Amino acid sequence: GATLKQSGSTAEYFSKNMLSLWDHLRGYKLLFAIHALLAIPTWLCLKEFHRMDEKKTVAVKRKRKAKNAKEELKDPPHILEGLRALLTSSDAMLFFFLVFIVGLSSGCIENFAYVRIREVGGSGKEMGISRLISSMAGAPMFYFSGPLTEKLGADRVLVLSIVSYVLRFFIYAAMKAPYHGLPAEALRGLTFGAFWSTGTVYAHRIAPHGMHATMLIFLNAMYGGLGQSLGALIGGKLQQKFGTVSAFVYSGIFDLCFVSLVVAYLSCRTTGFRNPQVLHVESRK
Repeated sequence: GATLKQSGSTAEYFSKNMLSLWDHLRGYKLLFAIHALLAIPTWLCLKEFHRMDEKKTVAVKRKRKAKNAKEELKDPPHILEGLRALLTSSDAMLFFFLVFIVGLSSGCIENFAYVRIREVGGSGKEMGISRLISSMAGAPMFYFSGPLTEKLGADRVLVLSIVSYVLRFFIYAAMKAPYHGLPAEALRGLTFGAFWSTGTVYAHRIAPHGMHATMLIFLNAMYGGLGQSLGALIGGKLQQKFGTVSAFVYSGIFDLCFVSLVVAYLSCRTTGFRNPQVLHVESRK
């Protein structure tokens, strides 16, 4: 009897604490808690992918030993040699510059789009629905981005991404109600899925032997590190001086002028980005 009484009091104490914790988790605290819980299966999947990758690596090593390959693998080039090869390739330079402009536009619009939604009377509900629409529109594009890139080429996909930013800037500037921004959010999902998939594949294909990770890091640095950071700073200055609407209008005009110049340049080119070539790195003496 005493044991049952003690277990009952323990269960009651535990339930009260759980209810108190649940009452305490409101607003952003609840969202962060849910995010932490969702990170657990993500971490488990990453661990499984790592285990599968290790198995694949071991299998490749065994296959090489079985064949008794006579040629040794070449040492990967030094990072400076890879960057030198990057700087001497007009296609690669144009690609990474376009990535930078996309990041610049993203830094401006992603930091102030919801400020604009708030200005026209939006609340957390409208912002959440906007992000949901963006995610739903973007998910299929990660699947269809491969055929799209093969058909259009990486350069055209990046140009279309910048064109989408022009439309998004003007949509946000002209919106009068929170839900008027939903087309812009749908555009965000569609173009980001295609842009990021295309960018990672292109950077991987042009990377010299042993520098695939370096190229992907450089891609992320141009988009997120330099592009988005600088875009947020410029957007903040424009928003502070002219207001959110004018900041979006000026940004849209800049992107429109820039993409017009890029289209004019690409129309004069004889080569495209459909069949990217590995960057040539001079062998070490």
